Amino acid sequence: MKPGSTEVIWGLRTDSPFYFSSKFNIENKTITIRGSQTTHDHLSPIKYSIVKLSKFGLSIEYFDSVIFYGNHSEKELAYTFTVPNGTGYQLEIFNYCSFHSTGKIWIGKNEDLSKKIS
Repeated sequence: MKPGSTEVIWGLRTDSPFYFSSKFNIENKTITIRGSQTTHDHLSPIKYSIVKLSKFGLSIEYFDSVIFYGNHSEKELAYTFTVPNGTGYQLEIFNYCSFHSTGKIWIGKNEDLSKKIS
């Protein structure tokens, strides 16, 4: 994720099933993702989670997650996570080690993303 940007372009494979965004802050106890994903077939799951990694990345604390199956266009994939306010959060994207999957996600406040995607 570029500094100051909310856009994340990701790609996962069987040998690289995880993606972690840059760190971000959460205010008002919510953060929303909107975007698209392309998967191997309509049954392939992609899990999006709000996490915090330990200082050395040896453990992950999960706060909220959602799973989307198959392909989704930009207007179909949307979810608002409920998370305590704070700093150092990351978006984890996981494809369960199944085939190749790609996507583009925007992270931010729901009202800001509604303007960007519409």
